[in-house]
Amino acid sequence: MHLREKDRNESMTNTRRKMLAAAIMFIMTTTPLAVKGDTMPDFQGDARVGKRYPSEKASYIDEKTGVTVTMLTTTYARDNKLYQTHPSWTADGACIIFSSDRSGSEQLYALHEASGEIVQLTHDSKVSPEHSFVNRYKNTLYYVCGDRILELDINKALGADGQLLDSKAGFQRPLATLPPHLKLSGTLTVDADGEWVIIGTERQDKKSQWAIYKINLGSGEFVLVTELDFHVGHCQSHPTRPGLIMFCHETGGDADQRMWLVDSDGSNLRPFYKETFNEWVTHEVWWGADRALFTIWPYNEEMRKKPHGIAAVELESGEMTILSQHAYWHVGGSPDGKWAVGDTFEGDLYLVRADTRQTKLLTGGHRPPGATVHPHPSFSPDGKRVLFCSEKNGHWDLFLIELPNWEKLP
Repeated sequence: MHLREKDRNESMTNTRRKMLAAAIMFIMTTTPLAVKGDTMPDFQGDARVGKRYPSEKASYIDEKTGVTVTMLTTTYARDNKLYQTHPSWTADGACIIFSSDRSGSEQLYALHEASGEIVQLTHDSKVSPEHSFVNRYKNTLYYVCGDRILELDINKALGADGQLLDSKAGFQRPLATLPPHLKLSGTLTVDADGEWVIIGTERQDKKSQWAIYKINLGSGEFVLVTELDFHVGHCQSHPTRPGLIMFCHETGGDADQRMWLVDSDGSNLRPFYKETFNEWVTHEVWWGADRALFTIWPYNEEMRKKPHGIAAVELESGEMTILSQHAYWHVGGSPDGKWAVGDTFEGDLYLVRADTRQTKLLTGGHRPPGATVHPHPSFSPDGKRVLFCSEKNGHWDLFLIELPNWEKLP
């Protein structure tokens, strides 16, 4: 299977992919008609939002690096972090948002980083929440459930004293309901101005037609950003610069030009990193205010002889720099631009110093034989911790590492 086929199918079983294809159908027109949703998600039986789970935290010392690894979840549930292009921490820094099937279906949860306590945030029954994005500026998150985009007030969902909530508790707000001729393509992201949700879409009634739209968080109004003749993937609003969107040309293999930029008013559509011949570019992510990270995958021995690995590209000049040459899979960067972290198919995570481009093993052993997990490493907002997903214990878990003293790493 190609790398990008794995990427597109990650975190989904075959059954869930069928559910997604059947259930996530979107309404979208170029006029502000089918906009605000007026119904809430359906809940199964008894209310479970606000349900508490005790801390599962434990730790061990990585035998190769001596680094302390904190296991945030340790049960047999399938716990998965959010994609590394999106925030995982709440705006107040107190909780990590993740998905899990511990309640019997995949739902969203908040993990209090200090105490380890886990609180259930959703209990949507017809189709599990998808494409979650945690607001960087206030304690809300956005996600797709069936044909609706929803806003969830995390503070209200956390409740008080173990109180369980149902749909009448007012912790969710339907933002939009979308007609069935479009489906999501390219994830969900929130503009840096905090006023717009950005989504990529694919038409179901016309071949080879994709688009990016923005939806106003106050009114629910749809505005077309741009139409495209290629498959939109990985929409990412710039974390601090309003009106700038990075996205990719998603394929089942290697695109001739993977990374793209567009302004949210639809202007200035342009390539970001301009690929050269025979490069396999993938897994782009913003890195601070002025750069983005991505990986160049060396898919054969000939490619291993050429520049590859973790690369950085300057926003204004488009200049590219290889930071660490290795067969990396995904990459994440600290908000201050000092560090990058890359994972591998073998389940090893490497820490890269941006100033010297030195690379050291941070931790290993997170994809034992037969593992299906994607580590998807990302940094905490303060750049001091790395969060990733591991199958070291035989099931999907969330792991966390405090950045160690660089000089003490072997």
